[in-house]
Amino acid sequence: MSSDEDITTYRSRPAMAVGVLLIAAGVWMVIDTLIRGEGSTKWLAVAVVVFFAVLVVALTLRSAVLVGPEHLVIRNPFRTIVVPWGAVERVRAEYSIEVRADEKSFHIWAIPVSLRERKRALRQQGRSAAEDPYGHGAHDLPQLSRADQVVDDLRGMSEQFAAKSTGPVRVQWSMEILGGLVLSGAASLVLGLI
Repeated sequence: MSSDEDITTYRSRPAMAVGVLLIAAGVWMVIDTLIRGEGSTKWLAVAVVVFFAVLVVALTLRSAVLVGPEHLVIRNPFRTIVVPWGAVERVRAEYSIEVRADEKSFHIWAIPVSLRERKRALRQQGRSAAEDPYGHGAHDLPQLSRADQVVDDLRGMSEQFAAKSTGPVRVQWSMEILGGLVLSGAASLVLGLI
């Protein structure tokens, strides 16, 4: 069992910031509705805001990639995938980061692939090469986009820990997110019909 110190977490900071702002706006709307609203309309508004808050949490705050010596954990909005390093067949980033394991593809939502950032990194590499064509300067390290850095990290850990970490890929649905969506959606429908 690895300690928490051995685990690295990758997340999208912009997605987290947007998620926190949307949740704060939702809390403000719920408080305002509870103060000013009347009757079943008040509770309908609360149920709708809770539905969208659960959706925002799923799409922005929940997504993460947890990397440790034992396995790779991909936490997407509606499910969690635990991939032992020995099961990883390929990691690549095109329009999203994709991990191929047990002949299945799993996409990582937590780290978006920015084609603009990738082009910027390639331009910086070109400038560095033009400024120092023989590689004698301090520009030894290639510039990579964040998604490409994560892919390199995952590939390196896969090679390093593949022999020690074996087993099947486990996929679990996020019952707290799905349950929250079903309950708040059902409450919205029932209150909307009243």
